[in-house]
Amino acid sequence: MTNAVLTAEGILLDVTAFSRKEAVLLCGEHLLKLGAISQPYIEKMWERELILSSYVGESVAIPHGTEDSRQFVNFAQLVFIRYSHPIEWDGEVVSITVGIASANNEHVDILAELADILLDDDKKKLLLSSNDKSEILELMGSIG
Repeated sequence: MTNAVLTAEGILLDVTAFSRKEAVLLCGEHLLKLGAISQPYIEKMWERELILSSYVGESVAIPHGTEDSRQFVNFAQLVFIRYSHPIEWDGEVVSITVGIASANNEHVDILAELADILLDDDKKKLLLSSNDKSEILELMGSIG
């Protein structure tokens, strides 16, 4: 696993998506653009979403692939996408997606570390409002 699983290039702010599926596919396409995955991983992300919603609470979803999608991961990577308008997500509302490419079990640690950040109201507010990628990177830089 690389040291920086989230980079400035992995952060997209004020993105528009109109559906859960579109948001999941955007995460996958951005992971692909960064070279972290190959194309089949994107379909596996949506497949996993249909099995179990990636909504984790606090306006955040964490799309990632299925168990058998690890073969399509080149290296561990996160993408952070914040939407200009909340998305309806299986009965919930999502403003941020954190897409995960993980070849091993890194996603378990990533989820735990992300949960710690989201449970801190000040940190969560920063993630929901900051337009400074370096602030977001500093906050999420310890993940992974």
